[in-house]
Amino acid sequence: MMLNWTVIAAFITFAFLHSLTVSRVFKNFLSGIIGENRMRAYYRLGFTVFSAITALAAFYIIWTQPDHTLYRPPQYISIPARIVQVFGVLIFLSSSKIIHPGAFMGVRQAMNYLKTGETAGDIEGIENTGLVTWGVYGLVRHPMYLAGILVFLFEPVITANNLALRVLAALYFLFGTFIEERRFLHDFGDEYAAYRREVPRLNIIAGIARKIRRP
Repeated sequence: MMLNWTVIAAFITFAFLHSLTVSRVFKNFLSGIIGENRMRAYYRLGFTVFSAITALAAFYIIWTQPDHTLYRPPQYISIPARIVQVFGVLIFLSSSKIIHPGAFMGVRQAMNYLKTGETAGDIEGIENTGLVTWGVYGLVRHPMYLAGILVFLFEPVITANNLALRVLAALYFLFGTFIEERRFLHDFGDEYAAYRREVPRLNIIAGIARKIRRP
């Protein structure tokens, strides 16, 4: 099987730009240029739009590359795989509910600033709710990354391009968990260290079993 380097380059470029724009160094740099108020008002919305554009561009490039099917499973395999993918989507939706959808996308911060000229919350304009340990976060520490891994890895039809894509995506999501762990340890210290000892990183089955065993 020949690797399609255009597919690999498209994903790596997207991953690099996403990692750069979400990093603490970039946020501090941008805040120094546009000011803290505008940063809290517009960063999250700008990041959402930029991420959407770069993701669509990367997937368009990948989608238009020559490809061929390596494996098309029978229904007794593809149907359970699709169910796992749906489960991944549900995990993502459950984890994203922790933050108001408008605040998650940045629309709420921008609209509030335009109306009142005021901002609040952290550098992204999101009000601090403390360390979230309830809901799906009580089962697994990184539910959004887990959702991505499930959706990508359990695509039942395997092609040359999507095999490369799913491997890269899974590695990127795993890398994201380590970066997020460092950030949360910095922000929450011992509280997060204790949470990390109790809740699995990505193994939601172990997390569910732990919840069942607890009185």
